[in-house]
Amino acid sequence: MKKWYIALHLLALAILLGISSCADDIGFRSSETAAADGGTGIAGSYARFLTIGDYLYIVDIDGIQTFSLSDPSLPVKIDDQTIGEQIESIFHHNGNLFIGSGSGLFIYQIQSDGIPTKKSEYSYDFPVLPCDPVVANDTYAYVTLHTRNDSSPCGLFATINELRIFNITDIENPELLVTYPMFNPKGVGLDGTTLFVCDDEDGLKIFDAADPFNLIQLQHFTDIQAFDVIPLGDLALVVAPDNVYQIDYSDLADIKELSRIPILP
Repeated sequence: MKKWYIALHLLALAILLGISSCADDIGFRSSETAAADGGTGIAGSYARFLTIGDYLYIVDIDGIQTFSLSDPSLPVKIDDQTIGEQIESIFHHNGNLFIGSGSGLFIYQIQSDGIPTKKSEYSYDFPVLPCDPVVANDTYAYVTLHTRNDSSPCGLFATINELRIFNITDIENPELLVTYPMFNPKGVGLDGTTLFVCDDEDGLKIFDAADPFNLIQLQHFTDIQAFDVIPLGDLALVVAPDNVYQIDYSDLADIKELSRIPILP
């Protein structure tokens, strides 16, 4: 089993156990709590399942399945939809599901019966299928696209490595605003206008994203081979092959590493 895969599980466990005593103070919310107030659930950008209210949403290679959790001990599948090729991730914000894939960005809206309905799609026109994590707020969706020099399903040649920012104020017509070149971007995280990009061996990059056309780099941790990130309000948990890092961004003028939890071989 790959180290980064183990790290993702450790990260999830860390959140559940509250590895930082700051968790309660920084407003940590589960996806269920977030759904109740129309907010955003806590998950990494590589999440492949989410619980929102009484429903569980799972994405696989080409679709999304919806389960009713009205009886949590006996989940019942109530819907199964095909979306597209190489589904990579799922992110929830204000009743909308943002689904990243190698072929495009898909946006689904959760209906009153819990079943998601497709609202829009932004298709990519690439000769290979990149990997495509995504996060969003009310106005913008942030997508990282990357291919790799290996036999992964994300392409055989490193030709697409970029951050894309979409205007989603009209949820049915997402508009690509700007593209930023990156080294080999993986996970992406968002807290207000603070944007986190895990750029693999080029490190963790943190930006002021108030103006999508003028990202301002606030910090660059070059010694972290960052894979995924979960911002928790002043504290970010970062997955790397060797450690899970805690990054304190309570003072954006002095973003610093708090600690690292080694990942066992």
